[in-house]
Amino acid sequence: MSNEEPTVVDLFAGAGGLSNGFEQAGFNLIGALENEEVACETLKANHSDDLTVYQRDIREVDAEEFQNDLSENPEVVLGGPPCKGFSTSSGLSRDGRKKDDERNHLLWDFIRFVETLEPEWLVMENVPGLLLYDQGEVAKEVIKALRHHGYYAVPIIFLAADFGVPQLRRRLFFIANKTESDVPLPDPTHGDNSLWEDFALPFEHLSRVGNKNFTDGVKPHVGFEDACGDLPSLEPGETYEGPYPNEPKTDYQRMMREGSDRLTMHTAHDSSDFVKKAIKHIGQDENWNALPEEIKKGTRYENIREYDATTVLKRIKPEDPSYTINTKFYDATAGAYIHPTEDRTYSLREAARLQSFKDSYVFKGSEAKIREQIGNAVPPLLAKKIAGAMLPYTSSPTEETDIDHILADPDQSVNTLIGLKDDEDETDSGQNKELTEFN
Repeated sequence: MSNEEPTVVDLFAGAGGLSNGFEQAGFNLIGALENEEVACETLKANHSDDLTVYQRDIREVDAEEFQNDLSENPEVVLGGPPCKGFSTSSGLSRDGRKKDDERNHLLWDFIRFVETLEPEWLVMENVPGLLLYDQGEVAKEVIKALRHHGYYAVPIIFLAADFGVPQLRRRLFFIANKTESDVPLPDPTHGDNSLWEDFALPFEHLSRVGNKNFTDGVKPHVGFEDACGDLPSLEPGETYEGPYPNEPKTDYQRMMREGSDRLTMHTAHDSSDFVKKAIKHIGQDENWNALPEEIKKGTRYENIREYDATTVLKRIKPEDPSYTINTKFYDATAGAYIHPTEDRTYSLREAARLQSFKDSYVFKGSEAKIREQIGNAVPPLLAKKIAGAMLPYTSSPTEETDIDHILADPDQSVNTLIGLKDDEDETDSGQNKELTEFN
């Protein structure tokens, strides 16, 4: 077994959440490509000068040029092509009415780089809506294109909370290799079956959530209080930076403090007068429906139905994980971002912790730019679990992984892989029958 860490490059790197998780698992990041200048500054702030960082639009970069600037060819290529065109939150419908969204073409730039770099493994992240897009045609095209270049992929949807991240964030991953190996998928370490009792979960056959076989005997989800309960109280618009005023109370808080001796970025947004007034009327596990009529009057909340927008102006319970952290976690009218016990929205540091970025991770830029970087990132802890399951199957693993995982067979029909009935084999019940336990 080699003592060298397997190498990775990160395309569409953003602030580096995906690659940071791989680094924590024992991989070595040697290159990154990202179009946003401030995100590149963040990447450089968290790495030595040896890291090759291209601050370029991938559509304008020759893959061979990028390859020639790397210290060596990577064993793994990572990337999360921008996903707005596939997002169901952007109004996507099953007929693919956003088919011409130019952001969707970035998938093929990712594959173009894979063709040139020829890694043994790749991990591509996107939103679950990609599987619905154009009735599954884009997902099938992705798998077929990868196969054309010798890669066999398994698409899988993970819920970040099932892997110790204090957030109900669902993301799609294509994990592929050209080594003829089955694809290792990390076993969930946390779970809560009650979340899915009355929930029609799309893609259950492709998902590690909503399946009792995957959530029995695991730890409870990590909640907001578990993640952020050691942080000092704030008023809207207030900032605390300095020595930690409180001792960590949970394993998660201790993990977040690793490598850090002071608290930074604990800054709460100064909300509008309407939000400040509204928040005071909303209790735990309540939303805009709790507002008195006199506050709703003259606002959009006066006319919407009580069962619509149920996560808007919502305050979660302290023991629950957060809803998905996006770039608007400062705005209570954009989602469930009211602090469980304080009358304000999440601070920058709280959002970073809910995404599982350690307190030592440096973010560059203005508050608005930092919010974008945090909200757009893959949770590093989720990425670490994916990487840890992969590590023993790379050609140069540094050590045996302690992450329980299963093996999925990527050599199936494309229809079966994305959950459609395979006309060639109508008896094939889907991907789960090809999963085998491996601990």
